[in-house]
Amino acid sequence: MERAVGLVTSDDGTEIFYDERTPAGADGPTILLVHGWAQCSRAWEPLIPELTAAGRRVVAVDLRGHGYSSVPDGPDAFTSDRWAADLAAVRASIEGPVVLVGWSYGGLAIADHLAERGTEGVAGVVLIGAITSIGGDESGAFPGGVVGETMAAALPDALSARPGKAIAGLSRLRIMPPAPEFGALAQQQFGYALATPATVRGGLFRRTVDHDADLASWTFPVLVQHGTADAVVAPSVARHHAAMLPDAELDLWEGTGHAPFAEDPRRCADALLEHASRAHSRGGV
Repeated sequence: MERAVGLVTSDDGTEIFYDERTPAGADGPTILLVHGWAQCSRAWEPLIPELTAAGRRVVAVDLRGHGYSSVPDGPDAFTSDRWAADLAAVRASIEGPVVLVGWSYGGLAIADHLAERGTEGVAGVVLIGAITSIGGDESGAFPGGVVGETMAAALPDALSARPGKAIAGLSRLRIMPPAPEFGALAQQQFGYALATPATVRGGLFRRTVDHDADLASWTFPVLVQHGTADAVVAPSVARHHAAMLPDAELDLWEGTGHAPFAEDPRRCADALLEHASRAHSRGGV
């Protein structure tokens, strides 16, 4: 298997890191993995070997301000057009059709990208515990971005630049179930969150965008995968996406938390690979 890492420069000069793995004889669309808020490309490590073993080329990206990508500055650092440009730069580097896989906030970044840059070359999308909107109006949070109980409990302390407040806030965020077998993964995820600068953790929340109207243009197949015990993004979000999208398959995992791909990588990979094959055959890209 060939492995390559790269940096591409987005429209505003932000450097975006990606990790590309290509098994011999790789076929079909590239699977482009987009992580969530205060995480990084390494969060996908439980899943990636399952995908490459099946002969799929996989690219995992570090969103701006996360992991090895550079940290942008200024009031417009985290607008929809910035996320759109970042993913466009990565896609231009890897070339060819893609299945976009967004976990948590990664779903919103994908929604930004498709709204701003269109859907050409996209064979399908997978939303894993994902949001596609953020903020809300006088009636409450947008239905595509309702947070769960532990995310609500983590805010606003998790956005703080003060170490004590940030650690306390992030410790309330339950990504993995409180079980011994997930202890190491939970600690890694906690470390990724603490390593994300406070300006980035806060910047991602300081915007309001509702992509519900844009979802109608997603005419390719979309797999909506969500744990019923997700305490970071409310399961109602998955049901909302399934109702709004023209061609959606709802895959609810009973008793699973916010990261199905980490709790059961093989099951997640099987569902994702089946979706990618279906999307490729139906979409012709």
